[in-house]
Amino acid sequence: MTMSTVMIIRIPGIRLSREHCNVLLKNVLDLNNSHAHLCHAVDTPETYIYLADVLDSTMKQEPAKKEQPKATSAVRVIGTLADAIAQRYPGASTDLLQLTLDLRGQAWDKTAVCHYVVETDVDGAAEGDFNDWYTQEHMPGLAAVPGTVRAMRLYSRDGAPRYHALYLLQTQDTFGSPPWLAVRGTEWSSRVRPHFKNTKRTMFNIIE
Repeated sequence: MTMSTVMIIRIPGIRLSREHCNVLLKNVLDLNNSHAHLCHAVDTPETYIYLADVLDSTMKQEPAKKEQPKATSAVRVIGTLADAIAQRYPGASTDLLQLTLDLRGQAWDKTAVCHYVVETDVDGAAEGDFNDWYTQEHMPGLAAVPGTVRAMRLYSRDGAPRYHALYLLQTQDTFGSPPWLAVRGTEWSSRVRPHFKNTKRTMFNIIE
């Protein structure tokens, strides 16, 4: 999964098969993409689909309009795709994310089977400290934990929650291991975490 601009599709209440995922991408996005990053939530029926750089490939199909700003066109395209997906899967949501940090993990050469996601907003007064903590301590620390394959941060300008932290893990046991808990238990972590808002934490299985 390579990323710079990423579309995320969230489908609650169902674990979408790879076959049905491919049908969705073909029918709605006109993409023949069997390499979408498809994930099933472990504890509840829910599907997340990540598509890298899908906006650029989709907008190439749109008629060029010189008078239309690129940002306006992007919002229109994403809105159209979101409506089409929601018609097929009521309750589904679509968001566009920008990659802000991408770190190789201690187990970079291993295969990830789990995908842990933290989605959150943060109190405005604490946002600077929150971003420094993630960039300087928290995400580098978790990337260095044995069993972490990759760690990434993404940002949603228009959606909510705005901040997304993604961890690709060699096994689910990586999450909650003593080294993982040590990174989570720092003084800086204790200062920042109370300022989280609208937080959702989900463990996923990666579907090949």
